[in-house]
Amino acid sequence: MGTRAHVIVVAPTLGLADLLGTSAVARLVGLERTWSRFLPDSELSRLNRHAGTAVSVSHDVMGLVQRAVEAWHRTGGRYDPTVLPALIAAGYDRDFREITDAPPVAKSSHQAPSPGCDGIRFDANTIMLPEGTALDPGGIGKGLAADWVTEQVMTGGATGACINVGGDLRVTGLGPADRPWSVAIDHPLEPGRIIGHVELHDEALVSSWRTRRSWGAPGNERHHLIDPATGSPAWTGLAGVTVVAPDAWWAEALATALFLAGPDVAPALAQHHGIGALLVSDDGHVLGVGALRGVVERATGGTR
Repeated sequence: MGTRAHVIVVAPTLGLADLLGTSAVARLVGLERTWSRFLPDSELSRLNRHAGTAVSVSHDVMGLVQRAVEAWHRTGGRYDPTVLPALIAAGYDRDFREITDAPPVAKSSHQAPSPGCDGIRFDANTIMLPEGTALDPGGIGKGLAADWVTEQVMTGGATGACINVGGDLRVTGLGPADRPWSVAIDHPLEPGRIIGHVELHDEALVSSWRTRRSWGAPGNERHHLIDPATGSPAWTGLAGVTVVAPDAWWAEALATALFLAGPDVAPALAQHHGIGALLVSDDGHVLGVGALRGVVERATGGTR
């Protein structure tokens, strides 16, 4: 997953909280080793290398890929896990921490649509990718990891949990002092500016910003949000999107889909899926949709 994670567990005793927190961290480390595309020995990397062949996979990888395909269908292909070759061609070929130390050069000027998920086949414990297809779990894996770890610690006896994997949050129960979880939402174009605060209960908050993982010289900037229809970084008129939804994996996929839809289509798409969203345009304007409309009103003193 190539990112930082934070785990907060609320439990009846400090000892139980420590135990559950330790097990949560271990689970996140295990998932990183299983489905990171940056680790050549991960199951996901092995699956990508053997496209065209049925590959036996673990329950975790099966769950990841099944949800990725489901999200592709439910978003009409706007979220597409098969953009990995395009990401690599754009220069995102290693952990982003390494990219910040040595900015990449685009691997290829070739741009082509991503193949999509129609050809992916599942059996009881195997997955077969079509030849030439490779999966990037980055648009869904962090959220799914947060969902699974939250469920794990609550099953273990926690009364509340907040799992943050690279900014993809999943919370449940109550936070410290038996209060709801309150999350500050940053502005993607103005570091340090808070758009607003939102109280979360049993739900997830996820953001997709083109400014968060970007590289390249002025005039040739690139970022990690690939348009599957073109195979190149998407410039849609939006700088970033924040979504609140019941599950983090679905919120993550929807955030990507709304970003790719652009400012004219994204509000209706968010309403269609019944979720709250914040849309930040390239000029810095913030639009709240659904349950997050009130967040913008409180932050600005009026409706935007």
